Amino acid sequence: MPPPALLPLAALAALAAAADPLAGLRRDLVPVAVGIFLAGIGMVAAALALAFWRRRDRALLWLALCTAGYGVRLATERRLGLLLFGLPPAAIRLLDRGLTYLLPIGFLLVLEALIGPGWKRSLRRLWQIQLAFTAVALPIEVARGTSAPFARLYQILLLTGLVVVFVQVYGPGLPGSPDVRRLRAAGLALGLFVVNENLESLGLVPWRLSIEWVGFLGFLAVLGSIAARRVLASQQRLAGLQGELATARKIQASILPAAPPPLAGLDLAVRYVPAAEVAGDFYDFLPVDDRRLTLLVADVSGHGVPAALIASMVKVAAAAQAEQAASPARVLTGMGRIFHGKLRNQFITAACLGVDLATGRLLAASAGHPPPLLWRAATGQVEELPPGGPVLGRLARVEYRETAAPLAAGDRVLLFTDGIPEARNPAGEPFGDERLRDLLAAHAGLAAEPLAAALLARIVAWTGRGGAGEEGFEDDLTVVVLGVEESAG
Repeated sequence: MPPPALLPLAALAALAAAADPLAGLRRDLVPVAVGIFLAGIGMVAAALALAFWRRRDRALLWLALCTAGYGVRLATERRLGLLLFGLPPAAIRLLDRGLTYLLPIGFLLVLEALIGPGWKRSLRRLWQIQLAFTAVALPIEVARGTSAPFARLYQILLLTGLVVVFVQVYGPGLPGSPDVRRLRAAGLALGLFVVNENLESLGLVPWRLSIEWVGFLGFLAVLGSIAARRVLASQQRLAGLQGELATARKIQASILPAAPPPLAGLDLAVRYVPAAEVAGDFYDFLPVDDRRLTLLVADVSGHGVPAALIASMVKVAAAAQAEQAASPARVLTGMGRIFHGKLRNQFITAACLGVDLATGRLLAASAGHPPPLLWRAATGQVEELPPGGPVLGRLARVEYRETAAPLAAGDRVLLFTDGIPEARNPAGEPFGDERLRDLLAAHAGLAAEPLAAALLARIVAWTGRGGAGEEGFEDDLTVVVLGVEESAG
């Protein structure tokens, strides 16, 4: 027998294992323990990332899944792991090949989330090629019960991918930030371990170290710190944004009337429910004198901050029409001229009603807004006020017109935005104009405040939204209820 110094390292390891059958199991103890630890950490991190799905950083989710997968593979590919888990050999082969092929995809997704898709989307192309390879190779290997001939092709793909990743990560395209420097150092260390492992599998080196997991641990620690820092930074930005939105909501609330103006003989109630922190709906009251009042309801297209900013402009444009308040048509005409050419891709619908208790008249003008509803106490019928002209701001010179209708004691008027009739139930069916008319007719005997409450409660019941502990509405909701009291005359 030749002296030990002349034997290859692999042969020495085989002789040592034959001399001590437990030596291999003892060598497996640390890798299996590390694998179980990584699998547990990865699963917990993936569950947390999914639990906070709307606020997650994708890099953290992909990294968690990769960590769990790598840990499972590391624990089950060792003889000690097989003894611990008691899995059949066929299941182990399938699990090992599947994870071997899928893990590079996960790491490429992590890198894409951290640094982008790469030059000419090379990182994205790599994981797409690897995914296609896995979809073809894995079923064939399972059917044949062998990894041939795809194992060598996979190693070639992996080494090619490492070269491409090396060019992307270490090329001049990335800024020299601290995160990038840490990523480069950790990637270089892991790359050396992976190259060594694959060179061993190809039989191109004489040693058998099998310590790729050491490099992975270091790489995981660095990537985890980068991803965690990004998630923390995202949370801080989100907290700051939420604070700014809360401030914006307070500001928006301050531009809305605190309460309807008192007018003898007129009963008013309002319900204003934003779909988000801030809304694109707006309403206002323009007093004329002690017997006349003009009501304005407007709806800016879209939701959120952009719509809310324009809604604030509506407040200014409406206030500029104070001298024209007695005529709803002149109010809308003046606002249309203010907004012409300033809205780009958005638009504003508006309805304006003038109430004259002295003459018992209701003046109505509309700019592409849902027609208000008028319930007449004398007949018990619901009428739809005539539609008006185009939306505000689209045309340079639009002269809006107004229509007049008699208004008597006991009459009720609903002025609302399209969030009311377009509110959808879980099946996707809108509430609709007909149900709104029926609801007004059924509750017209109520005063303005309970009528507004009944309407909102019906919308909550219809949509399954907007109640306590439920999601908000899909669109902003605004309704103004006007009732003429017996003392109006």
